[in-house]
Amino acid sequence: MIRLGIIGLVLVTWILQAEQGMELKDFRWENRVLILRDVQLGEINEDDFKERKLVYVQFLSDTLSATNFEGEIEPESFKEFLDIRPTENWFLIGLDGGLKSKGSKLPKISDIFRIIDAMPMRQSEMRKGKKDGKF
Repeated sequence: MIRLGIIGLVLVTWILQAEQGMELKDFRWENRVLILRDVQLGEINEDDFKERKLVYVQFLSDTLSATNFEGEIEPESFKEFLDIRPTENWFLIGLDGGLKSKGSKLPKISDIFRIIDAMPMRQSEMRKGKKDGKF
């Protein structure tokens, strides 16, 4: 009976998140997040982002302007993150929710991929992918 109650609580929480949109904290252990403020990525290859579990969220003038996330996003949690870091324009958040890199001038996307590919969890993903024949 307790198990059914827990499952019900998890289901209700999931439904409420879907209706409200994903907050920054909700991406933890699911995706890496690249947050952009008043800088643009330009042309991207979606497969490269998917392979790295990378979601980007782009703000122009404090308005959510672009993302590759297919669901709803709650922009306020991202704006709160940006508000306490006013001097940088891009941020890379790891799977663990920690800030991995940041800057005021956006580097080439290949440089961001190099940062990600050097992360221990990503190294593990790549080794597992090679073993499974994915790469």
